[in-house]
Amino acid sequence: MKLILLLAAVLVVGLLVTQQLNKGKEAHAEQAAEMGTGKPPKVPTNPGDVPKFEEDMKKFMEDEAAKQAEKVDQATQ
Repeated sequence: MKLILLLAAVLVVGLLVTQQLNKGKEAHAEQAAEMGTGKPPKVPTNPGDVPKFEEDMKKFMEDEAAKQAEKVDQATQ
């Protein structure tokens, strides 16, 4: 009898843990879908293209940060 109660308790705890873990994945997936809608610059294959890539990447990061800051401002107002 004690074994059956122990198994039932483990089953209930397992179901609760599984539900909590699934909720976290859904929220993370929604956040990831909303982020990064722009296209990052293409990674260069020639060593001479690295400085241009660096400039493009800096601009991309600044643009994305500005978009995210704007979304945060809209959400908090």
